[in-house]
Amino acid sequence: MLAENPKLKSKVELTPDFVAGAFAEIIRASLVHAVDGEAVLIGRAGRSIHIEDISRTGLAIAQGLAAAGVGHLISHDEQQVQRADLGPTAYPSQLLGRPRIDALRTMLAASPNKAVVSTGKKILEKQLQKIDCAVLIVQQAIEPRRYSHWANRDVPHIAVSFDTEFASISPMIIPGQTACLFCLENMRTDEDSNWPVLASQLIGSQKKFDDAASQLFAAGVVIQKILARIDKVSGFELSEENLSGYRMNLKTGEITEFVWPKHKACGC
Repeated sequence: MLAENPKLKSKVELTPDFVAGAFAEIIRASLVHAVDGEAVLIGRAGRSIHIEDISRTGLAIAQGLAAAGVGHLISHDEQQVQRADLGPTAYPSQLLGRPRIDALRTMLAASPNKAVVSTGKKILEKQLQKIDCAVLIVQQAIEPRRYSHWANRDVPHIAVSFDTEFASISPMIIPGQTACLFCLENMRTDEDSNWPVLASQLIGSQKKFDDAASQLFAAGVVIQKILARIDKVSGFELSEENLSGYRMNLKTGEITEFVWPKHKACGC
């Protein structure tokens, strides 16, 4: 028998149209948490997720989170929809030239969901500190300043990276508990002293490696990990939360675990 969660009290109601479209989400939540699945989705309606970049992969993540009941999506992405952002797994041609964040609002408004989309620059610092999770999306290498913002705010975050061989999703980084992205950079430097120079070159590259297979694989893993984290915060316990990261080899299709230990030079 499915139990109600005594920790969660909410005035949020799910509309019949949303419930009909989210039936698989409700069933999955029921199976994962052994409680009423609708109660889990109601809990998600009060959660806020920051997605740094809402081009192809960020868009897929935003849509998946909205479909799963997440109520607040935030982004500092101020770019307009470019031709490179169009496609079957991206924005429709009708939204070319619109700000990406407005285009995301338009797409979500066309279907039943609870998601409100906010522009990050209008969010107060104290609100940013209360974000439940942040998503970073990069090509090849990531600038430390991009994840230091979230580490300094003690906000859990997850990084997606695409390169010539792999689509990689970091573990869920929980400041003060897990190894961080600074640890990963230190480890890479230990393995190759030229890594900092190479990374700076890769950061400046305009090449894109988020093909459809990479994009959709990454989005699926990120969505699952974010839902597991926010459901736990809402009081829906898991037998064990899997914090590991994963990467897919785009040549072989092999999926492997992607983890690293805390580094002795890092204070995390």
